Amino acid sequence: MHQGEAMQQAKHLKSIRTLLDRWRGNTARLWAFQAAHCHLTIRIERRGVRGNLHVMCLEPEFIHGPVQWEDCAFEAQVDPENPRGGYILRDTHAGFEVKPGAIEVKENCQPLP
Repeated sequence: MHQGEAMQQAKHLKSIRTLLDRWRGNTARLWAFQAAHCHLTIRIERRGVRGNLHVMCLEPEFIHGPVQWEDCAFEAQVDPENPRGGYILRDTHAGFEVKPGAIEVKENCQPLP
């Protein structure tokens, strides 16, 4: 990976972590899995609050854990074992881990609670 790509990946990872921290402590659930486009969407919601966070894991190579849990505490990092520069998204307390090629995050996706 070139220096410019590494800097861009670090900036992207920082923005992912910022949103994950904002939604820490709430309910997470596997929202959608699309085999044809190879992506997993995790939805995080706050009880009694309108809004959500969608965490899209693109091209996941490994998925392990529950389908829904309370008090989520996600951590995101670059996968050191992936030469293509993938990621690891995990919630250690919940026993959840996914290894996607890329991660995208978006707040307030439809349908809103």
